[in-house]
Amino acid sequence: MSADPALGFWLRYVEREGGLWEERGDVSLAVLPPSLSSLGLPETILATADPEAAREDGAQLLGPGHPALDHATDDVLERGDAGWTYVPWPGSSRPAISTLQARARDCVALERGRLDVVPPLSACYAPLLRAGALATYTLSPDQRIQERLETWVDARNGLCLGVRVRQVLEGCSRLSEPDSPNPRLRAAPETAVAGAHATLQRWAAARLSGYARHAGSARERERACATAYFAAALDTLTRRRASASGDRQEALDGQVEATRAERARRLQEIDEAYQPGVELRPFRLHLVSVPALRVCARVRLGAVTHDLPLVWLLAPLAGFAPAPCPACGAAEPLVAARAGLGCRGCRR
Repeated sequence: MSADPALGFWLRYVEREGGLWEERGDVSLAVLPPSLSSLGLPETILATADPEAAREDGAQLLGPGHPALDHATDDVLERGDAGWTYVPWPGSSRPAISTLQARARDCVALERGRLDVVPPLSACYAPLLRAGALATYTLSPDQRIQERLETWVDARNGLCLGVRVRQVLEGCSRLSEPDSPNPRLRAAPETAVAGAHATLQRWAAARLSGYARHAGSARERERACATAYFAAALDTLTRRRASASGDRQEALDGQVEATRAERARRLQEIDEAYQPGVELRPFRLHLVSVPALRVCARVRLGAVTHDLPLVWLLAPLAGFAPAPCPACGAAEPLVAARAGLGCRGCRR
């Protein structure tokens, strides 16, 4: 597969549509299916991402902005990518109770008391949601940046999963059907989608802030040019007015006011044109069932006990899914008190 992401994407798209392709050095030979005949391309095409190869071999230079690539991108985004899959059940043994207890104690801050994992452990599938969106950042009238954003959340509560978990999940093999009879925990689709969207929005806002700082200098240059232009125009009108007769002075006064109004309008137009913005276009939604164990962690504070249900994601993830605050649902570290378990904000 081509190392160039744009060309590689287009070749995969051709193959999905029923076409064929093969690599020939720096170029790829593609046989297009009838469904792509409307693009004005020949049935057989040499495509490359290398400008020198395009000149020497007469291949199509296929990169960002090429109509064929734009068509493939729009088509893929329009169709979307949704479905559900299963991660294969691992053959390795379950973790020891001592391991689970040690890791569960990282989930709850205990100033006193103790935490124990209470058998039995029940096997299940934990539903996780993978959500992707195309982020389009508008920085100026002629500057746009696009990138793909993806996140993984617990489909039961919408809490974002850690970076390591996401990296492992993206490299896992998938099955269309479960290879184990274990039950699947109930997902909360609306909550999961809302949590994923909030995460993507937060990431996009942070990225936009960084991009906007770099684009600010172009806005200031255009404002400076406009300010200088109108300053020169007003200076000319002022000098002409100084040597004009009474009636002419009134006419020039009107031109001065009109010029000032146009300056204000133009500066506002520049500010609006350079107002940074971001648009998210969702295109991917995968519900992935992951082998897991339901674990009950019991917190003891003297004679008072609190049970905390946890879900241990089995290998290759080998970690607890995020535990929301029982009171407010926040993804904050939990604190144990006699009144109950909760985040520090709820236990104040």
